[in-house]
Amino acid sequence: MTPTSYFLLLTSHSSLLTSPFSLTAMTLRSVLFVDPPAFCTTVEGLVAPALRERPVAVAAPGADRATVLALSAEARAAGITRGMPVSRARKLCPDLILRPPNPRLYARASRALHEILSRYAPVIEPKGYGHAFLDLTGTGRLFGPAVDVAARINDETRERLGLPLAVGVAQNKLVSEVASEIAKGWADGPPVRRSAGPPLLDVPAGDERIFLSPHEVTLLPDLDPKIRARLDDYQLERIGEIQAIDDRDLCDVFGPPGRTLGAHARGIDPRPVLPPSVKAEFRAVHTLGNDSNDLPLLHRVLRHLTERLGARLRARKLVARRLILHLAYTDYATAKRSVPLPLMALDADLLSAAGQALTLALTRTVALRAIGVMVDRLLEADTQLELWDDVPRSAFRVPRTESPPPLRRPGPTELGTRNAEHGTSLQSAIDRIRTRWGARSVRVGTS
Repeated sequence: MTPTSYFLLLTSHSSLLTSPFSLTAMTLRSVLFVDPPAFCTTVEGLVAPALRERPVAVAAPGADRATVLALSAEARAAGITRGMPVSRARKLCPDLILRPPNPRLYARASRALHEILSRYAPVIEPKGYGHAFLDLTGTGRLFGPAVDVAARINDETRERLGLPLAVGVAQNKLVSEVASEIAKGWADGPPVRRSAGPPLLDVPAGDERIFLSPHEVTLLPDLDPKIRARLDDYQLERIGEIQAIDDRDLCDVFGPPGRTLGAHARGIDPRPVLPPSVKAEFRAVHTLGNDSNDLPLLHRVLRHLTERLGARLRARKLVARRLILHLAYTDYATAKRSVPLPLMALDADLLSAAGQALTLALTRTVALRAIGVMVDRLLEADTQLELWDDVPRSAFRVPRTESPPPLRRPGPTELGTRNAEHGTSLQSAIDRIRTRWGARSVRVGTS
């Protein structure tokens, strides 16, 4: 390949070189989001057929300030929304039928639905009653295209359980969740491609940005209310309007979350689909033998906990973006602090973050009884294009020229990169030794 060809390749993929999440767009994945419309009220209608096709809302009984927890499509058509006070909902819809929450019924229906889903997906991540992400990556030869699997799941669920489903099919969790919301018909804007038959929406690979562009920003899942308020202040109502803003400008307005907001607006989401059993692995708790607030002892405990979490992250090929420290005092009081993490899974980074969180959380002189460390906001480590936000790293190589470049001193940025690469190599060597000779075969530090 000529140098010109490499230049054209780099130019055509310039958008991939500006985000730490870019390789996700290059990795073909198949993610489904299963969303039973009005799950709780639909299940109530299966038990009591008289409630079908009636405006139904689920709310705590007897509370003066009770709010609507779930509602049927008929109640939504009457203008009722989730979180609305029951008193106002009754004014909007005098025929509204209120039902008390029935967690056991909803959990039983969710288990029945997940039994069907488990036949098709090796990895399932539940999200509330009845809702779930399914990772079908690599199952094409066994079950066929993801769209066909979604249609079969929809048909089987309706036939066996009587539950309608809205399913979004995409390459990542965010786009599939938005697609399911649009498939239900409760969102604005035309879909990109809707299959005939059940509520099913497939977003082809590469069309994520175009798919999201005409829709309102409220469709972005888990959007922070503070960011939503700032978007209102700037009159940014459509996702396409956010796409047109550079990440640097978004960071100037929203801080570090602005980069994530820009990536989500473009349909980039590197979060893996993880079952609850895997998520539970990234939480470590240690109960002290004797209640203490001795700082050297606490730091030794933190080193032990962070080494366990770091080994689990690297074994799963994941990285975490946040560390949360939980403290339990002798008098049963608790404290919690969270700190951000770099895009690394090194023990040194986790220990540094845990020490920072301990300094922030330890505001009392009462002795501690237990310490817990948790990491979340997990991303796939092998989908990172750059590990350091200030040092862009490309997956494309430029061919060498005929004459080698002149020798020069490395700059501070290059030295930082070399030090980070050295830390990664050292961590890999430590992991190999511990795997063969045990966790206590290597001790890091003097404390």
